[in-house]
Amino acid sequence: MSMEYIIELWQQASVDESSMDRRYASKDLVPVIMQLEKKQQRLLRFKTLSIAILLPALLIVFLNKSPLTLNSMLGIGIFFISVITVVVLLNRLRFQVTYEERSLSTLQLLSIAEKRIHNERKAFTIYLPLFAILALLGFNLMYLDLFTDEDALTRLFYHLVMSGSLALAFAAGLSIRIRRFRRQFLPVLERIRCFRDASD
Repeated sequence: MSMEYIIELWQQASVDESSMDRRYASKDLVPVIMQLEKKQQRLLRFKTLSIAILLPALLIVFLNKSPLTLNSMLGIGIFFISVITVVVLLNRLRFQVTYEERSLSTLQLLSIAEKRIHNERKAFTIYLPLFAILALLGFNLMYLDLFTDEDALTRLFYHLVMSGSLALAFAAGLSIRIRRFRRQFLPVLERIRCFRDASD
């Protein structure tokens, strides 16, 4: 799965309006937003719990298999800090509506929801690619001294295989994220815009 495919997928992101009415009542739209928030909250909790389990396990495996050197410690620091930072950012930027915001007028609530949807898009168009670059850097530093006894070509092969595997995993995750955004968020965003246009 190439980055060109992912970019094309994102550029072609569109909403199928054939099954959507042109006018939406607030009593129909607000519950949709609340349901979307619950889905995102459950998904993010699962991701956060998974990372909280996998990171210590990865560290234990690495420390048992690899020598602890300056490069490996630096790599561990970069890798773990980047992962933890992204988890924090995703929790802060996740689509949510606070209890105080639920008491606002419908138009105010929809305006807030629209901004949160744009924040959701920002999470995987800006922060996740940055995370991938830092994670690759940290991961390669972690294993830099593991292959010191091998010749240069073999070391390069190992690093390319590991980096390629991480890059493919990231590309697959990003593709899934884009598809979920198109399926879950874009229709809601379009409904919000239709409702606001009808209210003007």
